[in-house]
Amino acid sequence: MHRYHSNSCISLLALLLAASTASCVASEDVVQDDEIEAAESDVDAVSDTAESEASDEEVAEDAVTTTEETAESDEAESALSSPRAESVRLVPSQGGTGSQRVNFAIPLAPGELFEESMVRVVHEGRDLPLARRGLARHPDGSLRSVQVQVDVAVSGETELRVIVGERSRAGALSMVPVQQTLWDADGTKGPRVYALLSPQRLAKSGVMGTIAPESETAGSPYDGWAKVCDYDRHDVDAFLPKKSDPAVWLYDRGTTFYRGYARRGDVGTLRTAYAETALYRAGISGSGRNLEIGIPRKANDPKYHYSQNLAIHYLLTGDDRFREAAESVADRMASIWKPRYKGRDTGLWTERHAGFYLLDMTYAMMVSDDRSAHFQELADDAVDAYLDIQATYPQGYGDSNARCFAHHAGAHGEGYGYFGCSPWMSAILADGLDLYASERGGQRENQVHASIVKLGRAIAREGMDSSGKPYYFMGEGGTGRGEEDPDDEHWGEAAYVMAMAYHYSHDGSLANAVGDLVAKLQRHGRAPHMRSFNWQCRSAVATPAYMR
Repeated sequence: MHRYHSNSCISLLALLLAASTASCVASEDVVQDDEIEAAESDVDAVSDTAESEASDEEVAEDAVTTTEETAESDEAESALSSPRAESVRLVPSQGGTGSQRVNFAIPLAPGELFEESMVRVVHEGRDLPLARRGLARHPDGSLRSVQVQVDVAVSGETELRVIVGERSRAGALSMVPVQQTLWDADGTKGPRVYALLSPQRLAKSGVMGTIAPESETAGSPYDGWAKVCDYDRHDVDAFLPKKSDPAVWLYDRGTTFYRGYARRGDVGTLRTAYAETALYRAGISGSGRNLEIGIPRKANDPKYHYSQNLAIHYLLTGDDRFREAAESVADRMASIWKPRYKGRDTGLWTERHAGFYLLDMTYAMMVSDDRSAHFQELADDAVDAYLDIQATYPQGYGDSNARCFAHHAGAHGEGYGYFGCSPWMSAILADGLDLYASERGGQRENQVHASIVKLGRAIAREGMDSSGKPYYFMGEGGTGRGEEDPDDEHWGEAAYVMAMAYHYSHDGSLANAVGDLVAKLQRHGRAPHMRSFNWQCRSAVATPAYMR
């Protein structure tokens, strides 16, 4: 069981008692990493019995058959009790019954698996013939994901057991194009059969970044996002009638729902993630620098160019069309926005642009089959630019321990007239920085973690008004200036950035600040419209994972 840091025994006592959690200790950081529980299954041995009147030869033959079948069943049962057995729940979509080719991919943590052949699939006690293919590799050479296809007779929900690290004991299938497993070729209506992975598997893999299953925070001080993030209210059925409005596409809804799926593991959230990511790809025309997204009137707007959803989709399905689209969107982003900022009060430089740029380059680097080095170079250049901005502006500000990515409000599209930053948009940049750090490792990782800590400290010190509410835009450098936020829709983003900073510093003052904002999110947080839901539920939902 995970325990989460709490800053105030008094303010959270009622919640903690209700949840029967451990006693509260101020400024204590307890980290206890769970292992994924071993999957378990009781498989009935299949055996034939000899007829009482059979000849001695027939009895002997039946005995051999019984021994072989029992041994096969025992092997399957042994596999299912393996610590590396994963449950995959199959849920047919409407009409998706009968014999079906089921396609899915198992995302993997670094170092978990190096050979794609070391995957077994068991259904109802029997090994299934399967096709499998490795999808991209981590920096250490291990696989990021393995695409799997099996043939299953589906009449309703059923369960597969996937054993990572063991060779299949059944025959091989030939891989078919993913399109053949979908209702329509572009995927906008989803697959014939959904394959649901557990939140524990998705969290362990890191495919969607650092995240914690929603079940871990139920009844704790960190369950405010369960109230704010109403995935059913804002699902694909609610989105489709509004899709001509560019605003509802903001903040990458595919990623928002894929991260929701990672928290919840439910078919409804996966259905929206799948469909909306497919819709985003289906609207794309052209490729590379000549790519044009399908969002109305936004072909040249960096705020709408997302590779993250496409790369995640590829790593969960093996559909190469999404990998290729992720690379092309990154190419296009690199052609329409530049990460360097020169201290001007004009132009366009915000943490949102910077974050999505870095996410685009890093995810393209992660999944590319032939241009990873190119995207890595672009990501490196972007991070160099961001670190320079953090160290330089506002000019004359000398604190090296608490600094946001300060830029003039004019470059942010605002008329406030001073240097500062956006606490809530900083969450998107923190997303990109943290992902980049985990991919690059070494000295790069250390530099970026130090940068995140400085950002969190700056927001904790200067990012809140007198009531403790995050500013919409905060001044940097001890000015005491900030733009008050009239709404209750940005509690979580500031908490998220500070939680990440706490994770990499163990600074108790940051933990206290996170606890204050999380408590206010529970009391006041709301997402009154789709765009608000999109930004609140894409990044900040990972706050609990950084506070373990």
